[in-house]
Amino acid sequence: YPVLLYPFRCYWKKGLRNETVKQRPEFLEWWSKLQKATKKYYKPGKFVTFLGYEWHGNRTRWGDHNVIYFNEENPLDDAWELEDLYKNLRSRNALVIPHHTGYMKGNRGKDWDIFDPQLSPVTEIYSSHGSSEGIGTPIGLLNNVSMGPQASGGNYIDALNRGYHIGAIASNDGCGLPGSWDRGVAGIWANDLTREAIWEAVKERRTYGVTGDRIKLMFTINEHPMGTIIQREKNLEAKIYLDCAQPLDRIELIHNGYVLDTYCHRGKWERKRKRRGHYKILAEFGWGPTSRYGFKNLQMEWIGNLQLKNGKLRSVQPRFSGLGQHYRIDGKNSCNWHLITTREENFRQGLIFEIEGDMATLMVIRINGHTLKIPLKNALLKPHLFPFVKESIACIKNTFGIEKAEIENPDVFFCNAGKVKIHPAYPKESYAIETTFNLPAAKNNNYYYVRAYQIDGQMAWSSPIWVETS
Repeated sequence: YPVLLYPFRCYWKKGLRNETVKQRPEFLEWWSKLQKATKKYYKPGKFVTFLGYEWHGNRTRWGDHNVIYFNEENPLDDAWELEDLYKNLRSRNALVIPHHTGYMKGNRGKDWDIFDPQLSPVTEIYSSHGSSEGIGTPIGLLNNVSMGPQASGGNYIDALNRGYHIGAIASNDGCGLPGSWDRGVAGIWANDLTREAIWEAVKERRTYGVTGDRIKLMFTINEHPMGTIIQREKNLEAKIYLDCAQPLDRIELIHNGYVLDTYCHRGKWERKRKRRGHYKILAEFGWGPTSRYGFKNLQMEWIGNLQLKNGKLRSVQPRFSGLGQHYRIDGKNSCNWHLITTREENFRQGLIFEIEGDMATLMVIRINGHTLKIPLKNALLKPHLFPFVKESIACIKNTFGIEKAEIENPDVFFCNAGKVKIHPAYPKESYAIETTFNLPAAKNNNYYYVRAYQIDGQMAWSSPIWVETS
């Protein structure tokens, strides 16, 4: 899951319409540093970087756009009008990705009257602002009260209903960790982890967006992958493959902006659990002291290790929101981590462990001096919650000089305790599926895309496939 980085934000203040980057030398200085960093840290096959910035020209009129360059030699373009930006970038190897498009047109929402499919093969369907998918769709633009609420005219379905061939991604916004959990991540089906392969995949719209969990999603119609334009055929079969981070709830097949069919996965696996196989287990760390009780230091560190006995650790997926998080897989059956949580901001961090085991498998978790032992057979039945109440009692005494006996209501100890929650172990049958939909005979031009939901509300959206008559 390579992340498209938007590392530079150029804010235009009122009355500075005619100001150029040449009049703001710090812009060019920052741009030069970014060019050097992008080149330095590009490691084909390991870590892919792209130079980019968020265009803040006449964004009130045309909406925000993220400019991505293929290489580092391109300039920071300060065009004021979107048409001029398009004109300048057509001579360069660049992408212009519409950003949180679903706000009111003329007030930071996207105006689809100005659109270039070559420069903008994909658009953002989800970010930390929320979802720009459409009106009446599951998630709105709820997280930026100043810019909200969502309006019609600039959302993703509006663009598709105009006949535009534009794929879907998700991405973060603002400062923080690119690819932060629950703030949008782009999924890209590329042949290699290189700039060339990723660039080709984006241009071909082999992309999808997820809210946070790295859900693997592939959608085809008659073996044609998402992002393609196919001619009308008599028999159409849509095939969806999903490998979720938590159990799948349902899949919706969207046709021309409306739900055509739904596949519900609940009830398909709960009573068919095998005694050996692959399982995914979410471990969450956080909560802790809050300022509501007068605490000043709200940060907690979680230094831990997972050891598997009679089992194999297949993979680890982070659920990180914020900088400073680290994990490392050591050997086949061990993982170490150092996480930071803050009650008022990123109050929990998570790791999803995929393990192969059976009823004899034992998880041994050492965290901040404690040892937690959870047999897999017990994890299949229920979650496990470990509140660090003794540490909370000590923290209250050290911070306020108050003894345990002086506090009448013991709720305060639990409410300000750091906690570790080990969620149930879910078998592969719950999160990895392949299903098909038979589509009705298509008339005129049609588009189809997939919307998938995990049981915890995490989502994924595919790019469409267009079925056309000519």
